[in-house]
Amino acid sequence: MRAIISVANREGLSMLAQELQSHHVTLFSTHGTQKALAAEGIKALSTDELTHFPQILDGSVKTLHPAIFGGILAHRGLTEHEKELKSHHIVPIDIVVVNLYPFVETARDPSVSLDDALEQIDIDGVALMRAAAKNFQDVVILVRPQDYIPVLQEWREQGEISLETRRRLAAIAFQHTASYDAAIAEYLRGPTGERFPEELTIPLERLHVLRYGENPHQHAAFYRWADPSPACSTLPSLASCEILQGKELSYNNLLDLDAALNIVQSFTAPTIAIVKHTNPCGLACDDTLVEAYKKAHSGDPVSAFGGIIGSNRPIDKATALEISQLFYEAIVAPDFTPEARQILDTRKNLRLLATHHAIEPRAINTQLLLGGHLEARTVGGGLLLQTPDFVGDGEVDYRVVTDRDPTLEEITDLMFAWKAVRGVKSNAIVLAHKLMVVGVGAGQMNRMTSVQLAVAKAGERARGSVLASDAFFPFADGVECAAKAGITAIIQPGGSLRDEESIRMANKHVIAMIFTGKRHFRH
Repeated sequence: MRAIISVANREGLSMLAQELQSHHVTLFSTHGTQKALAAEGIKALSTDELTHFPQILDGSVKTLHPAIFGGILAHRGLTEHEKELKSHHIVPIDIVVVNLYPFVETARDPSVSLDDALEQIDIDGVALMRAAAKNFQDVVILVRPQDYIPVLQEWREQGEISLETRRRLAAIAFQHTASYDAAIAEYLRGPTGERFPEELTIPLERLHVLRYGENPHQHAAFYRWADPSPACSTLPSLASCEILQGKELSYNNLLDLDAALNIVQSFTAPTIAIVKHTNPCGLACDDTLVEAYKKAHSGDPVSAFGGIIGSNRPIDKATALEISQLFYEAIVAPDFTPEARQILDTRKNLRLLATHHAIEPRAINTQLLLGGHLEARTVGGGLLLQTPDFVGDGEVDYRVVTDRDPTLEEITDLMFAWKAVRGVKSNAIVLAHKLMVVGVGAGQMNRMTSVQLAVAKAGERARGSVLASDAFFPFADGVECAAKAGITAIIQPGGSLRDEESIRMANKHVIAMIFTGKRHFRH
């Protein structure tokens, strides 16, 4: 038997080569891999001995030769193929071990030039993978170091590598080349400004198989974007978080953690969000994180139980002490101080996730929007993609549409509420006072009901608060309901045919109202 080994990732290489030789497999390697094997005391022949042709173009062409691809693609037992191999002095290749130049890792480095990135596009390796995978009935293809041990173990125990395993390895190889090509296409497309090409392959890497989905009878897994964009590599995300402690995360935990992270990322001051079912039941800013937590929890103490906490500051000792008194499912934050870790460690099932990146508003730029940072939703028979509803560092543009201008204190709370309502399911209403959410109306079929729910949740705290609406008021009844509850100022996009009715209602009750011209629907 013969094997070709050509690997950029040399993890497990020595062990694999030695075991293959124990099965009397003759090894052929490209020059770099051959040197790596020689350094381990393992003899491998050069692929030049198969092709009788040297590597050329600085190693860009190593194995692209009929003597190699004929040996891989020939069907054993097919008389005509065997005759052709014999007439051209080509020997069959039974095992191909290959992985690719690290294009994705290289392209993520913002200092890498286009020429250097292009040099990391593998040609020989991809061709070897595809040829071996196509002929998996006769050829074993190994493209990932993690597959070496189980495949070799099967060979030892069963005396062969089964057709089922060969087929699975072939599927892995074709998926690997598809993801590799997709990453290259995405990198090249980035500067062109094309967000949604006519054909699109999305490269994903599985992080975890989850216990189940939203419900126990559903299967689920967590994937991350295999993204070569330098800009996106510094963004805080669940996919790049370090899990510091706690039991396994569930599908629903991940949805809520993402919502919490998305919400607190809108604020510059120390901020805590407490999320249930992807909606914030508590959200507050303050000069210190512990005070922000206390205010967030007091926004809806009943709903906070069993919630998910998001923080845009490292969790410190004082905040950890407060959090530890109650039951929460998980916390996501930039980091946790050693004192905080020691306190929260007593809650063994509490999951702690550290982004190790600053959680803060980001200036919206083309690189972020085009660098694979897209939101995806499935629908029957297809996929919806969109750019995220980012909130950048700039001030919110607005215009006052009522007789009364909002006060400075009201403006501060209105800006806070406007950022908060972006994280609430539509139809969304948020009441806020002193940089604290006091009432939320989420996910209702009409805006009036959302106002009523927010007001009912706030109770007496509605008086003197401000209101944010994620979309315009279609009728003046929502403004009237807010006025009766004692709300003093409103921020909304505007744009309804009945805007003048809402404005007159606000003026009637001396409510200050501002229009942003921008909607924040979240379905």
